[in-house]
Amino acid sequence: MKYRIAAVLACGLIGTSMAEAQDLSALYQVYEQKGYSTLGMEELNRSVRFSAVALEVSTNLKGAAMLAAGDDDGYELARLRGADAGQDARLKKLRTGEKFDAECVLQFTSGSDYLSFSQCIFD
Repeated sequence: MKYRIAAVLACGLIGTSMAEAQDLSALYQVYEQKGYSTLGMEELNRSVRFSAVALEVSTNLKGAAMLAAGDDDGYELARLRGADAGQDARLKKLRTGEKFDAECVLQFTSGSDYLSFSQCIFD
C-alpha cells in the first residue's frame, strides 16, 4: 500500500514538472485583475511553471542573487530567487534578453509592480 501511494505521488510530481510553461505575462494579468495582490490567486504558495525573458541579474539586500524577468518588450513582471546555490549559479548565467523556462513558488506580493517568486528551478 505504501509503495502504491509513493508511486502515485511520484507520477504526480513528474506530471507537474512536465507541464508546459505558461507565459509570465498571463500570470501578471491575473495579478493586475486581483488588484496587485497575489492573495486571491490560486497559484499563491504553489509551484508555477512559466516562460519569461531575463532582464537583469542583481542581488537583494541579503546579498542573494535575484533575477528581474519580464516580457519580450522589456517590461519587468517578476523577480525570481533560485532554489539553491546551483540554481543561483544558473540564474546568474542568464543574459539580458535571453528567454528561459522556470518552475518557481509564487510568493505573497501586494502593491508591487512585479510578482515575487522563490525556490526557482531553471531549465
